[in-house]
Amino acid sequence: MQSTMKVIYLLLLSVLMIACHDQAKESSVISPVNADVKQNILEQMEASRQCWNKGDFEGYMQVYWQSDSLQFMGLNSLTKGWQSTLDNYKKGYPTADYRGTLVYRFKHFNQLSDDCVLVIGSFHLERPVGNAEGNFSLIWKRIDGQWRIIVDHT
Repeated sequence: MQSTMKVIYLLLLSVLMIACHDQAKESSVISPVNADVKQNILEQMEASRQCWNKGDFEGYMQVYWQSDSLQFMGLNSLTKGWQSTLDNYKKGYPTADYRGTLVYRFKHFNQLSDDCVLVIGSFHLERPVGNAEGNFSLIWKRIDGQWRIIVDHT
């Protein structure tokens, strides 16, 4: 089952990389991210993290594309849509003890095209009910001038 999810994720990532590829760019698909874009994403992630730590899930979700096409790949399933993702967060982290305190570590920022960035990192939740941690890959896309997460694989 887990290998099937990996295959689905890899196919999804491949399709998105092709979709994000700007044909006017060089033949290289991955290049260093623009410093201003990286700073913008880091600032949004920090604001989102602070909202998580206050229990403000709606604020936390502002970095995500508010669309039914948003895709969130968790441990066991693929969730589609902004509202469904928000609902899953609220259900999975019903109290401060489960929500804990969130910390990010960013490992890679790769510019896939002028309007598409791949962010790879890890998260850690310090919580009374037991700590949780893992890795993530986020695909950010510039939509109407704003950088938003369109795919989250955590």
